[in-house]
Amino acid sequence: MEGSYNLILVALSYVVAVAASYTALELGRRVSEVEGRGAMAWLAGGAVSMGIGIWTMHFIGMLAFSMPMAYSYDVLITVASLLVAMVASAFAIYIASRERQGFAKIGMSGLLLGGGIAAMHYTGMAAMKMQATISYDPVILVLSVVIAVVAACAAIWIIFTLSRFTGKHLAMLKFGAALIMGIAICGMHYTGMAAAIYTPIAGAVHLVAVHDNTWMASIVGGVALVILGLTHLTIFFDYRIGVERKHAEKSDQEAVRLSEVLDEASNEIYMFDSESFRFVKVNKGARENLGYTREELFSMTPIDIKVEFDIAAFCELLRPLREGTKKELLFETIHRRKDGTDYQVQVHLQLSKVTEPPLFVAMVTDITDQKDLESQLMQAKKMESIGQLAAGIAHEINTPAQFVGDNTRFIKDAFQDLLELNNSFIKLLQAAKDGQVTPELISEVDSSAKSADVEYLTEEIPPAIDQSLDGITRISNIVRAMKEFSHPGSKDQESADINQAINNTITVASNEWKYVADVATDFAENLPPVICFVQEVNQVVLNLIVNAAHAIEQANGEEASDKGVITIATRDLGKEVEIKISDSGCGVPDDIKDRIFDPFFTTKAVGKGTGQGLAMAFRTIVEQHKGKLSVDSVPGEGSTFKIVLPYKSKDVPKHEVAA
Repeated sequence: MEGSYNLILVALSYVVAVAASYTALELGRRVSEVEGRGAMAWLAGGAVSMGIGIWTMHFIGMLAFSMPMAYSYDVLITVASLLVAMVASAFAIYIASRERQGFAKIGMSGLLLGGGIAAMHYTGMAAMKMQATISYDPVILVLSVVIAVVAACAAIWIIFTLSRFTGKHLAMLKFGAALIMGIAICGMHYTGMAAAIYTPIAGAVHLVAVHDNTWMASIVGGVALVILGLTHLTIFFDYRIGVERKHAEKSDQEAVRLSEVLDEASNEIYMFDSESFRFVKVNKGARENLGYTREELFSMTPIDIKVEFDIAAFCELLRPLREGTKKELLFETIHRRKDGTDYQVQVHLQLSKVTEPPLFVAMVTDITDQKDLESQLMQAKKMESIGQLAAGIAHEINTPAQFVGDNTRFIKDAFQDLLELNNSFIKLLQAAKDGQVTPELISEVDSSAKSADVEYLTEEIPPAIDQSLDGITRISNIVRAMKEFSHPGSKDQESADINQAINNTITVASNEWKYVADVATDFAENLPPVICFVQEVNQVVLNLIVNAAHAIEQANGEEASDKGVITIATRDLGKEVEIKISDSGCGVPDDIKDRIFDPFFTTKAVGKGTGQGLAMAFRTIVEQHKGKLSVDSVPGEGSTFKIVLPYKSKDVPKHEVAA
């Protein structure tokens, strides 16, 4: 007996086969990514879903076949074929999800899986109830089993390979593989159907109209596709949840590692509440440097270790961060340890709004060694300046020392003459007392008086003494200026007489300017003392005076006889003091005026400057003292550098310098 196929249902069976194959690829990948009970759950659920898909393909394929004979299906045997499909699917997913696959293992697994698929198919065929017997063409039957085994081997290899593939064309590869696997599954089914031979039972054949199974096949196929679709949705959402879980676990691990790294950092790290200011996190570096325990610090605030601040000053410091006008603060201050010792630190402070309430986060570096080194470098810079001025200073000392020596030798000789004259007078006095004054004695006294030249000595000795005293004063002033200029200074800002400091610097630098310029001073009287790092300010003034002298020398040329003028003036601005240093030199060209405070920028010849003087001046005045440094220059006429210093910095407490 022969039948025919409904091509629409045949096409539907292929669609279901492709969907089941694609599902198998996804399930194999998912099972390989999970472990333990999760893997078993996915294996069981995947076996049910994929088994239904494959079984549905076979069932639709059978419904697509029509014969001129009534037939039905045995429910128990049909269910048994479905169970066989599920078991075969579970086996396929399990084998494909293993980490290692050899050709022998794939072949053996394909043999078992192909046999299972064939068993499902022929069990389904056995479920047909009709007035006919079914026999099979042995060649075609064996061919269908071979197709099943080959298809199974190919499916296992494809699932295994793609479950570990991570390329960008993975979706296209899976879709193409599903199309091929669908052809293989359908090929096995329809080859098996072709092997069937239907022989009607004698005397029981009743031709009936061919029934249209399209609706039943469509319903069964639709249900299968919905189940497969739900399986894909479950895979997708489970994958996303797994990814999020892994990301969360990774984030937690990274947070733990970061916390451990930060805790082990030698720098001090503090987190404190934005309302109560109490510490909520303090790392090991902070605890070891301060000498407090974790519990002690959790009951403290930054004010307890930052001795220069009270609550009002601390709130004022934090105000720009609260208002959002600044994203971070970078400053230097003093911290106090538990044992009472102080040390200098640099603080990098930010407001983190990740938490509620927000937290202040402070990264603190102990810069005691750095500050000691900076102090040594500053002192070395000063000594370098003094070294460069040494020849001039030696000349300045040598000139008065020379005439002090000459005058001293003159006074020594004069004293010897006067001593001899005095001895003659003593003899004359004694002779007069004894009444024995002789002409010879009178002649001797007269000779001593003429030799001493008393009139000349009377005129010359007082000026010689005055000159010597003046020379000694000049030497004393130079030595005092040198001593004050070269003093290392304090680590803290201190009260300074700016006028006196400038005078000392003028004296020290005199040999740099005396041959090319005259220095005129216009100091404000009764100028209040300035709280500053006076040695650093001295260095700035020295640099500007030397630069002014060089500018005048350049403007006058080598053969110029007229001297230039350097004018140094101070002025009280109320809360600030202004220092102006003007020169009649060559001026600063307009095209480089904005660059003169840049590090290493210089217009001097090689060996005449390093380009660090004005950069250091800017750093000292603007960054260190919160002051102002500007220049007003006319090329060819000269320059005026203006320094403005606050009498006492209101932005930064004592010991604290903005970085």
